Amino acid sequence: MKKPSRRLRILLGVTGSAAAYKSADLARRLSRWADVRVMMTRAAARLVSPASFKRYSGCVPLTDLFKGVKPIPPSVPPGKHPRLDVPHIDYARGCDLVLVAPATADFIAKLAHGLADDLLSTACLYSTAPLFVAPAMNVHMWRHPSVRDNAAVLRRRGVRFLGPGKGFLACGEEGEGRMLESLELERHMAAFAGKRWPGAGRPWAGLKVLVTAGPTREPLDPVRYLSNRSSGLMGYSLAEKALDLGAETVLVSGPTALTPPPGATVVDVETAREMRRAVLRHLPGARLTILAAAVADWRPRKSVDRKIKKREGVPEMRLIPNPDILEDVLKRRKRWQVVVGFAAETDHLARNAREKLRRKPCDVLAANRVGKGVGMESPFNRLKLYGRKWNGAVDLGTGRKGDLAMKMLGFLDGKFRIGART
Repeated sequence: MKKPSRRLRILLGVTGSAAAYKSADLARRLSRWADVRVMMTRAAARLVSPASFKRYSGCVPLTDLFKGVKPIPPSVPPGKHPRLDVPHIDYARGCDLVLVAPATADFIAKLAHGLADDLLSTACLYSTAPLFVAPAMNVHMWRHPSVRDNAAVLRRRGVRFLGPGKGFLACGEEGEGRMLESLELERHMAAFAGKRWPGAGRPWAGLKVLVTAGPTREPLDPVRYLSNRSSGLMGYSLAEKALDLGAETVLVSGPTALTPPPGATVVDVETAREMRRAVLRHLPGARLTILAAAVADWRPRKSVDRKIKKREGVPEMRLIPNPDILEDVLKRRKRWQVVVGFAAETDHLARNAREKLRRKPCDVLAANRVGKGVGMESPFNRLKLYGRKWNGAVDLGTGRKGDLAMKMLGFLDGKFRIGART
């Protein structure tokens, strides 16, 4: 399919949900590869300043249905139909898709019943472009029969619902009702756009991302080795999400039972020293390096080439330190390279994470608690991000590792502008 000469045109509608603060970042992401027009309801404009959109994305939101509309002067004779400038129609005309994020229960009801009493609802009623809705509301509101019925009506009409997700809500409750993260919404837009707009929506295209995953094994003899409980799922999830963003992704993996994500350059290693060599070989040119592997801290001083027999008695095993891959990466990194380390802790997570960050000043240290159903040998994780340039921790919460990987890359992109073109 031949790529169109113009860029994709997206109308982004923002309604009065507490999640509206995410929409400025969403507009920033989308505007990197599409022409974005923003409409805000009055309620949304009271929660988030329209100036935020202009500052972060260059988009000047339309907020008033009648802004710029001049009344018909008395000099116009009856029966004559003068041409009126209708800004909301002009904004919506020619858009290739419409995304309402966040969408409140009230706005979903308007769409379902064809009401058009404000700027955004009028534009949605006018537009014939594919319509996407990202709900955001309290869990009990989302479960209410009237909201469910309205959503079902819209789905039958072809409206595509993105979310909502589950988690902690602005009201303090927990459950289904969160607006999806801006990075995930961007991915949905890119997936849809890519079918009609080849090349659209790949914000990390042309970038290189390096990820380590899994455990390492330190042989004692040809049969036995020292290792740990890491499944590698967190690192594999990060590599998969980086690929979704269009990055050239190198995955340096210790022994796992996982299937590598299609499209990744996979380097299989076994020992910590092998992983170190692979990481340093692929470090040049990597915009983002995430060291998520659980590397063995020690290895046997001697490894024999035959199986140690039980009848020979209990062997004495002397351990020596393995090279510290994170320290070696930090010594070789360039100023424009972003480096993320991991710290798995069973106790005193905050204290241990800050101490490790002090000794190894990477850009971000992802600390995860292991045990009690999260971390190693589990599809779930609990992550907190500590940075050398900010105080406190960014809590990504508890969730499936794939979801946390998406949140983590979204945070890194926003904080360090990974995909920014300079």
